[in-house]
Amino acid sequence: MSQKAGFILPLALALGGLSCTAPTPKPDIKDPEAAVKIAGIREAASKKDRSALPALVAQLDSDDPAVRLFAIQALEKFAGERFGYEYYLDEEQRKPALAKWQEWLKQQKDLPPGGK
Repeated sequence: MSQKAGFILPLALALGGLSCTAPTPKPDIKDPEAAVKIAGIREAASKKDRSALPALVAQLDSDDPAVRLFAIQALEKFAGERFGYEYYLDEEQRKPALAKWQEWLKQQKDLPPGGK
C-alpha cells in the first residue's frame, strides 16, 4: 500500500463516520419523542412563549414523568405557582391540580391568536 493510500483510507473512514449522524430534530413540545418534547418545553420557557401554554398544560398529563417535570417547571415560571401539582404523583392524584391548571389556562387573556 502506498503512503498516499495509507493516509486516504483512514481519512475516508473518519469522514464517512461523521456523515452518518442523524440531524438533531428541532425542539417541539408536540413531538412524540420525549427528548425533543423536553427541548421544546425548555425553549418555550426560556423564550417566555405564551403561545405554548396550552401545550405545556397538556403535557402535565403526559405518561412520561420527565416530560411532566419539565412542563411544571416551565409553567411555574409563567404562573409563579404550581397549584399543588407534583409530577411524580399517579394520574388520579394529579387530577385536581391538573383541573386547576386547565382553569388557569382559560383565564389567560393575553394568549396570541392561534395559541390554543
